[in-house]
Amino acid sequence: MEVVYFIVLVGVLIFVHELGHFACAKFFGVRVLKFSLGFGPRIAGFTRGGTEYVIAAFPLGGYVRMLGESPYDDVREEDRGRSFAEQPLFKRVIIVGAGPLMNLVFPIALFFVVFMGDSTMTPSVIGTVFPDRPADGVLQPGDRVVRADGDDVSTFYQLARIINAHPEEPVELVVERGDERRTLTVTPVLARMPRPLGLYDEVGRVGIKPHHPLAVIGVMSPSSPAAAARLRTFDRIIAAGGAPVDRWIDLERPIGSNRGSMIPVTYMRPTRVEGALGGLVDLEIYEPHVAALTPEPGPGDGLARAGLEPVDLYVAHVTAREAGDDSGVRPGDRLVSLDDRAVRLWATFVEDVEAQPDRVHELVWRRGDQLVTRHYRMRAARVVSGEGVDQRVLVIDPSSGRELGTLGHWRPTTLDAAIPNPSPVLYAMEQAFRVTAELVELTAYSVVRLFQGELSVRSIGGPIQVFEATTTAAREGALNYLSLMAFISINLGLINLLPIPMLDGGHLMFFFIEAVARRPVSTRLREIASLVGLAMLVLLMILAFKNDLERQWPRIQEMFEEE
Repeated sequence: MEVVYFIVLVGVLIFVHELGHFACAKFFGVRVLKFSLGFGPRIAGFTRGGTEYVIAAFPLGGYVRMLGESPYDDVREEDRGRSFAEQPLFKRVIIVGAGPLMNLVFPIALFFVVFMGDSTMTPSVIGTVFPDRPADGVLQPGDRVVRADGDDVSTFYQLARIINAHPEEPVELVVERGDERRTLTVTPVLARMPRPLGLYDEVGRVGIKPHHPLAVIGVMSPSSPAAAARLRTFDRIIAAGGAPVDRWIDLERPIGSNRGSMIPVTYMRPTRVEGALGGLVDLEIYEPHVAALTPEPGPGDGLARAGLEPVDLYVAHVTAREAGDDSGVRPGDRLVSLDDRAVRLWATFVEDVEAQPDRVHELVWRRGDQLVTRHYRMRAARVVSGEGVDQRVLVIDPSSGRELGTLGHWRPTTLDAAIPNPSPVLYAMEQAFRVTAELVELTAYSVVRLFQGELSVRSIGGPIQVFEATTTAAREGALNYLSLMAFISINLGLINLLPIPMLDGGHLMFFFIEAVARRPVSTRLREIASLVGLAMLVLLMILAFKNDLERQWPRIQEMFEEE
């Protein structure tokens, strides 16, 4: 079945490419002698309208054979004016360029189908507001944005698109906060979003995300009412005062306005299962518990008077490199400050560390009611886990340079219930054009970087790599398969535009010389250039196969060892 997926992908892309040449040739009245999918012996075919349509044995290519394409073609009297060589220069350019152009346009249709699958979207509700960002103090978690820059919005995608397009320009937002509707103004900062190959996008950012932190608590002090109720850091509240609780803002409603009365709280606490599955896995299960929480009386936020805060800044993971060696920070410690600046969010803590990787930082954390201060070198680290990518910090001894371990937190999040996509066709079209343009740009830069020597020739892949990618994408579903087809189509289109004889780009190069010199390139020079181009393509194919085999060699060795 994997072979079928590969043949279908390659066959469709070849058909699209050759269809461009064929359609334009027919449109301009050029006689097409043969339309072939594949090379070598004919498997099937038929003749219609003077054109032979063929499916050949080897699917890695195809061609459109036009009358007069070769200087040795015999053009009969009745075919005068219908040969390729007799066409004006601009028509020949269009016919030759139509193949690669089709490969560059076809992904728009493929991505349109892919993004039409996004039938639901995240609503335009604020889940997280980053500290020290333009939205800090203006927007609040739970705000629903209904208008942005004069346009109605209902999805976070629409909101983000407007904000991205207005760096350093005030954007007027209309938000629903509780039962009120407010008009607010926020000015996005200019941010450079890195992309592969040293590229970046300049966009507006205000510091918001749609992800809501779950109601996982941090207990601020051993002497707090929360500790007296036997609540612990990392407990997850699921109900308070009889009302269900999921997000942190759901917890703020029943407890935030409490003035000192007892409120029943239901929570889940992870309990480790020792020797799960014979010790094969580390397993924790959640067990429900009930606590009677009584916040201290008085004004202000009831959560703070109860001794509760979000768990974001509490260290959940401490991984030491050697047994018995840790960074001084323990699980359950709460980060307080970095270099005399209060730490307000783990993500910004990681950003501050990442911005100064060689600096010795002063880190202050709270353990119980005591503050601990240490000096470390720190570096940002990304760890892939089952829940995604964890933002962690690598701690280094400043005197010896020894790595002491990594610090990580645990802040599970959720999104509001998805809503129907308000304009699926427009959304799919916008995304199709955007993604296609980005991939064309990225592929073009890859070719440039390759010739500059900044990208290794080992990155060049051949049919084996395409085959593996095709089978993987097919297993992951039709949308991934179509996305891969779009990506390979773009690569095929741009490669064919390279000014190498035997490729469409080589023919276009000859046409350019003809336009400048005002006479066609001589047949002899074309033949020599074609031989050079053929040699270049053969070398390129050998290199691609060599890279494919080197990637497969460890697997081949394993097969021999098993035997």
